[in-house]
Amino acid sequence: MPGNCFLESAIIVQTREVAESTYITGLKSRLIAPLVTPGQFLMVSFPETSDPLLPRAFSVCDATADTLSLFYVAVGRGTRRISKLKPGESLVLNGPLGKGFPEMRSAQKIWAAVGGSGAALIPILARAASKTSADIHFYYGARTGKQLVGFDEAANLEYATDDGSKGFRGNVVQLLIEKMKNGMPDLLFGCGPTPMLISMQKEFGARVPTYLSVETPMACGMGLCQGCPVRKAGKKDYYLACKDGPVFRSNEIEFEADL
Repeated sequence: MPGNCFLESAIIVQTREVAESTYITGLKSRLIAPLVTPGQFLMVSFPETSDPLLPRAFSVCDATADTLSLFYVAVGRGTRRISKLKPGESLVLNGPLGKGFPEMRSAQKIWAAVGGSGAALIPILARAASKTSADIHFYYGARTGKQLVGFDEAANLEYATDDGSKGFRGNVVQLLIEKMKNGMPDLLFGCGPTPMLISMQKEFGARVPTYLSVETPMACGMGLCQGCPVRKAGKKDYYLACKDGPVFRSNEIEFEADL
């Protein structure tokens, strides 16, 4: 395994439903939790079973000295099973893996746009920003207000919904366009569905330093299977999301859907 990466049996502390089919599961983690940085991920599997056969990648929602939490939408067999685990049961964690967002600095103005399962980054980014006194603002988009999760950790949080049921009426990229009429951040972070990231790259990539966390299936999480390619900008060559990312500077990559 990569350096500073551990395989750990972590005990479930609590699982709570925070929005429609959306859960946060907290786990005791003595080895991995202290090492996680915002944007890194874990490969998660069940102990003593090969069903599901492959582990699944999860972004870390938050991490303290000895606990971490996973944020997920229970849509498949594996995530539904995790949502039903009881306190005292365990999951096998491999991590922390990948390259996260750049370290934030004091007084730096940072905007973070999230959507879908990308909302997992709000608590861990808020915690990291508070440690460095960075000025971070979150912009969280969804189709409807029922899909949004309230995060007490984020003091500066604005919502965008396609149907206008909460916050700005429209998508989160449209909200950012409106906000940038009154000034630009020092850094822009994005984590969410690929169409959202493509729009962020087109609209902002040449205007402000933009970092995007790509969403792609991962089978191993360590670059062995070569199954998570991300095309290098202007080249017939590829990064691996698990090893070289999942966070990339916007101008480093091309999205296949955009070719």
